[in-house]
Amino acid sequence: MRVRVSPLVKTKRKRMAKIYKNEFKKKLEDKKKVIWTNEPKHENKYKTNLKDKRQYFKKTLVKLLDNKVIRKCDRSYDICALKYGPKDSMFEGTLVLQEFSNDEGENITTWEYLLYNRESDTFVDSKFFSNSDKALTYFIDKTSNIINN
Repeated sequence: MRVRVSPLVKTKRKRMAKIYKNEFKKKLEDKKKVIWTNEPKHENKYKTNLKDKRQYFKKTLVKLLDNKVIRKCDRSYDICALKYGPKDSMFEGTLVLQEFSNDEGENITTWEYLLYNRESDTFVDSKFFSNSDKALTYFIDKTSNIINN
């Protein structure tokens, strides 16, 4: 909190600054009037687009369910993610639909691919895609490499 202070005043013993008491009290009262909340003031787009995002994810995966790699993966329609990583495997690959919006009839998507090394507890690869076909092709290619090795 900033308060107006007068220049230093010399007295017989000390140098002192004068604080304007009325302004100081007013600023303290204003500070106490702040209402704290856990809710953000901006609109949360995550909840508004969630239904459309899940529908898009499901519609996209239905086209690929006959793929042998996709059939081996765990699918979560709630969080819009594909994951391959059996317990005995060193690597775990995940593809997540991070963002989805349908603006003026055009689908805008952001996919994230993550390759996790369980032994070293690090992410080996992380890529973002704005095209669903490229993201799924990349995921299938990387996952088939994990399966074959």
